[in-house]
Amino acid sequence: ALTACGRKISKNGDAPAPVSSAADNNQTSSVTESVTSTPASSAADTSSAPVGSNVKVEASKNSKASDGIKVEGIPFFDEYSKNVYLLITNDSGKDCNLDINVDFFKDGKIVGTTSNYIDAVAKGTTVCEEFSCDEDFNSYEYKVDASDLSSYEVPVDQDLALEVSQLTDKVIVSLTNNGKTPANYVWYDVFFYKNGKLVDHNNNYCYDDDSEIKPGATVRSECSTYVEGGFDDAKVYFHGEGNNNS
Repeated sequence: ALTACGRKISKNGDAPAPVSSAADNNQTSSVTESVTSTPASSAADTSSAPVGSNVKVEASKNSKASDGIKVEGIPFFDEYSKNVYLLITNDSGKDCNLDINVDFFKDGKIVGTTSNYIDAVAKGTTVCEEFSCDEDFNSYEYKVDASDLSSYEVPVDQDLALEVSQLTDKVIVSLTNNGKTPANYVWYDVFFYKNGKLVDHNNNYCYDDDSEIKPGATVRSECSTYVEGGFDDAKVYFHGEGNNNS
């Protein structure tokens, strides 16, 4: 199963420097396969318990999302962080921007809050965003609001074709831009699974020296896991943005 995903682009306009390489969408086979953006119904499995924690973590019933926006949460604890990854599917029937807020609770008491946004989310695609808390938590509550695109924002995920090769301790991702608009600052998340259990997460960028994937071009990147015992399945999610000035 392969699914398009997203990551916010900094509003201050400063793109992070390119990392060695990476890409996004999910791939369950070691055989390289071309894929385009697909609905989130094929998104990553969310049944895994948080790694390194016996605490049951689940979304509050007070969590809300705009009409047509579907949300799945993946809680993941390890020795370094306590995170919830939200897989957000745009089934609203139109392209949109997303504003997201997540509150964290421990036994009903709020212990943290954070907000983020993802722009230019194409209809029918899934985007991924990470939310972290410094404190232990056993529940969280999200609010996801969809809004119209501005006149200069252009979705590009629907034009990016993904290929993923699975190796012993990493995945190699290729993204090809089959559209007419450069895809800027493409980011991807990788969820690594072993015997159906989520064992690690990592992320990376996938773009050229101009911080983009140009029309007709293919850019490759890799993302590793250092978890003992390796992995047997990986699911990848990517997101990029375009604009009318390109």
